[in-house]
Amino acid sequence: MGQESEALREDIQQRCESMTGTIDAIEDKVVPSRIIERRRAAVTGWAGGIKERVMGSPSTTDESASSTIGKLSHGVSHATEAVSDAPAQVQRATAGSPLIAGAIAFGIGALVAALLPETGPEQRAVAAVQPQLNAATEAVKDAGQQALDTAKSSSQDAAQDLKDSATSHAHEVADQAKDAGQQVKDAAAERAR
Repeated sequence: MGQESEALREDIQQRCESMTGTIDAIEDKVVPSRIIERRRAAVTGWAGGIKERVMGSPSTTDESASSTIGKLSHGVSHATEAVSDAPAQVQRATAGSPLIAGAIAFGIGALVAALLPETGPEQRAVAAVQPQLNAATEAVKDAGQQALDTAKSSSQDAAQDLKDSATSHAHEVADQAKDAGQQVKDAAAERAR
C-alpha cells in the first residue's frame, strides 16, 4: 500500500513538472509582452549593428555613405517587413488553437486600451456600473471561497478515509501475521512432541 501511494506521488510530481515546462513554453510564445520584447531585442541588435558600421573608420567617404544608406534602407525595409508580417506570424503560431488566438487578441486589446486615455463618457459609464461590479466581485469571491472550502473539506475527508482504510488494512495484516506466527509456533511445538 505504501509503495503504491509513493509511486502515485512520484507519477503526479513528474506530470506536474512536465506540464510546467510545456505551459512555460506556450506562455513564452503567446504572451504579448514577451513577443514585443523579442521584437524589440531584434530591432535593438539591428540598430546597434548600424551604429557600429556608421561610427567605424571607412576607407572612403563616398563608399561609406552609400553603404550606410543602403544598409539603413535595408534595415528599415526589414523592420517594416517584420512589423507587417507580425499578423501572419501570429496566425501561423495560433493555427488550430482558438484559445491561444483569443488570448493574444485579448492581450492586444488590453494593450491598446491601456495606451488610450479614458474619455468622459467612459469615466461616467464606469462610475455608473462600479457598484454592480463591486457586488459581482464580492459574489465571485464568496462563491470561490465556498468552492475552496468544499474542496478542502472533501480532500480532508478523502485523506481521512484513506488513513482509516490504511490503518484498518495494517491492523488486518498485523492480526494475520500474529495468527500465522501462532500457527507456526503451534506447529513447531506439535512436531517437537
